[in-house]
Amino acid sequence: MAAQTAKDSSQPSPKQDNYALGRDFRAASRLGHQHYLWHETLGFHLHPLIANALPPSQPSRIDEQSSQPRIADIACGSASWLRSVALSLPHAQLNGYDISLAQCPPRQWLPANITLGEWDLFSSPPEDMLERFDVVHTRLIFTIVEGQTEDEGLATARKAISGLLKLLKPGGWLQWDELDVAHSFLLRADPAAEAPASTMERFLSVLEQKGKWVEKLVDVLREVGMQGARLWRYEERKDLAKQFFENNLMKDEEMANGGLRGTEAGRRLGDMVEKMWEESREGVVVCTPKVIVTAKKP
Repeated sequence: MAAQTAKDSSQPSPKQDNYALGRDFRAASRLGHQHYLWHETLGFHLHPLIANALPPSQPSRIDEQSSQPRIADIACGSASWLRSVALSLPHAQLNGYDISLAQCPPRQWLPANITLGEWDLFSSPPEDMLERFDVVHTRLIFTIVEGQTEDEGLATARKAISGLLKLLKPGGWLQWDELDVAHSFLLRADPAAEAPASTMERFLSVLEQKGKWVEKLVDVLREVGMQGARLWRYEERKDLAKQFFENNLMKDEEMANGGLRGTEAGRRLGDMVEKMWEESREGVVVCTPKVIVTAKKP
């Protein structure tokens, strides 16, 4: 029997799945904007701890291909992160995987060292992906991990970690970039003015009950034997707060018109998006800290 492999795609095409957000041009544009906002916030794509641990990425002969860093981006979205990494690591071997590649550019428009394939994080990895990568990266998979309860979210996070770690070589690094939704807060241009933001305050009370599993990712990684597991926190930059807030409103609108379309929850979310936008014009936004979790496979 032939070995199982991830489905390669030279021309990404739409695919039916249970993704709660959109996959059209609006959603792809939002992802691109989001990517650049994250980079402005962090100042890097690969965490310096990981980047400094990689072997030099230099041209190599065909028989030396294995010496080049192999990096996988899981749930790669529009492949924006991979394209940026390719600029700084042009000789690394970069692979992007997602359940759908509908938002990615055609293969012919990507740097030559990027390969894309379809793979569901919660399915068994194909044989050609097992223990293949020096770095496995994922970003913002909150919507597919979050459950109805904290325990449910943590259980799904464990499944995600199990799948991600199977791809790492011994000595390889995991980097998971996520939102610390539970510690979201209101940022006011003039704290003394107390601009009315009743909808945002109501929305914030909901966010504070979500994503509590994020802070426990380090504990889970230690439990499964990962070394040096650490959570790095990045607060919202004031000069980017408005752009991040508006990008998040676009995400919530996508959800209201996508996975929640036709439901009472979708109607309520869509209504809150409009009201929060109006409130933001008075100089107040919802901010959500960013975190990066890193760990090394022994």
